[in-house]
Amino acid sequence: MLILVLVLVLVLKDSLRTFLKSLSLSWSLEIRSLSLSWSLWVRSLSLSFALIPTSPFEIIAISRTLKQTHSTGLDDIKSTLISPVIELIADPLSEIFNCSLKTGVVPVLLKTAKVIPIYKQGHKDDVSNYRPISILPYFSKILEKLMYNRLYSYIEKLNILSPFQHGFRHGHSTAMSLINLQDSISTAIDNKEFSLGVFIDITKAFDTVNHSILLYKMERLGVRGIALSWLRSYLSERYQQVYCNGSLSSPRIIKFGVPQGSILGPLLFLIFINDLPNASKLLKFMLFADDTNIFTSHHSYEALFQLMNEELSHVNDWFALNKLSLNLKKTNYILFRSHRKPIPSNTLTLHINNVEIPKVSSTKFLGILVDQFLTWSDHISNITSKISRNLGILSRITYLLPQHIRKNLYYTMIHPYISYCNIVWASNYPTKLLKLHSLQNRAVRMVFGPTCRLSTDLMYKEANILKLDQICTFQTGEFMFKNHCSLLPNTFFDYFATVSSINPYLLRNSNNYRPVACRTNIRKFSIKYTGPSVWNSLPPYLTQTTSILLFKSRLKQYLFTNVMVVS
Repeated sequence: MLILVLVLVLVLKDSLRTFLKSLSLSWSLEIRSLSLSWSLWVRSLSLSFALIPTSPFEIIAISRTLKQTHSTGLDDIKSTLISPVIELIADPLSEIFNCSLKTGVVPVLLKTAKVIPIYKQGHKDDVSNYRPISILPYFSKILEKLMYNRLYSYIEKLNILSPFQHGFRHGHSTAMSLINLQDSISTAIDNKEFSLGVFIDITKAFDTVNHSILLYKMERLGVRGIALSWLRSYLSERYQQVYCNGSLSSPRIIKFGVPQGSILGPLLFLIFINDLPNASKLLKFMLFADDTNIFTSHHSYEALFQLMNEELSHVNDWFALNKLSLNLKKTNYILFRSHRKPIPSNTLTLHINNVEIPKVSSTKFLGILVDQFLTWSDHISNITSKISRNLGILSRITYLLPQHIRKNLYYTMIHPYISYCNIVWASNYPTKLLKLHSLQNRAVRMVFGPTCRLSTDLMYKEANILKLDQICTFQTGEFMFKNHCSLLPNTFFDYFATVSSINPYLLRNSNNYRPVACRTNIRKFSIKYTGPSVWNSLPPYLTQTTSILLFKSRLKQYLFTNVMVVS
């Protein structure tokens, strides 16, 4: 008998080795899965999300906040038709929606979307050149808003979402992600370090969310019972029909992803991707919905690449476990450094899943071109060319239009380029902004016409238009006011230090903010230096304002009448 057992072991040893190896791999993946799970798991076991019934007053309030459009879903009901008479149907609607919240069932007719393909560019015969616009029934948006308000309040109260997630959240913006990026990289440059930034592209992120994984994560957060059943019903049995050239396709079921064009979908995606930063404790994540960006810094060039490659394998494991695909063709990285810091001769590379990531000198991040030296030169050149092209268009038609239309065209075709995230890139060397100043002056003169003999400064004041540098000061002052009144997200909690926190003696400037110590000009252009400088230069009647709207109005008038010189 013993001999027989030995023979069987010898014969099956390769199979046993393979089995044990696969079992070990399975265990390692399971352990990794647990390690990448939510930081609130243990605490969440004692939490529970409750569905509070709605009322006619809440339905009326929600209807007032929804955007009024003439587009209709498959029900052919326009929001402009329902909104004026919402008081007449609020009572039966509240009964229907409460029935849905009590039973955990979402009606199928409220989950069927009409998809309209919108042509972008390229060959019209290529389906990939069309952007699908999903339109849901109007009443489904009210029901989703009811759930959104309850779920968002729950996760915000428990501070569940990552502090570095700035997408689809109240009080957050793209500028805040860019401010964090600028602060992180400028700190590394000021410390004579190399910094690596990996800009990850996720393939069809919203469309490939796995429902089972999402519901599992929701349950671990305390969404259980009827609430979880409602979300399961909301995600299942969803259909879409394509409307093109007056014809409607047959319905097709949607098995994956969060609903496009929905109110609740973006929040569900934030919850799904929220535990991504747990994939690595050594990397700094900056998230804006599905825009995933990873940063780390080090004095050693070799150690930096080794660290990033090791941690990228953990990040790749997270995406694999959550069944999301990386688009490695659009994923790239930048080696940030000072102009004076040379790169060693040995060329190192980054890899994800044994695929080399391309290195670039600049890349677009949330609509802003970020370059390897953090000078924003590529972005300034890009918007300069766009503004020049639009000015060429305006110069051909402005003489045909009245002044108020010319001003509207300025705010449509020129101002968005100048003002978008101005707080980040316009804090720069004056020589880099000379061309933009010239183009803005030309645009303002077009608003008043060739016969106007006012000076350019008077034109700005007369038209109530801020100059390029004034926009930067305005946005910086607004940011500092929100910080002063504790209106910023938690990630900016300890961004600034007051003089009193450094010096215990009661001084005249004890309440002023203290700029960070800087070795390089790149660091001086960051908000931690410019913010305190701008705030400390404002008069008390501005800094002591209690209303954000009143502060913005007063600051704008102050900028028109005063020339601020911030060192």
